[in-house]
Amino acid sequence: MAHLIKLTDYQTKETVLYNLDTVVSIELVKDSTVITTRWGRNQVKESLDYILKASHNNITQATTGDEN
Repeated sequence: MAHLIKLTDYQTKETVLYNLDTVVSIELVKDSTVITTRWGRNQVKESLDYILKASHNNITQATTGDEN
């Protein structure tokens, strides 16, 4: 089961889904966050703390079966 979270692309401001299973690293760079995956790099608006909390919530929901 993929672990997906919604984030906002830094340049286009569009909402995108990220598969946390493909993430290699997540780094703070000035006023954005860079996510490096197996296939490339992307900048998002959300902070490291937000991404950490969202990923934790995603895992908690997956293990409890709560989809809301």
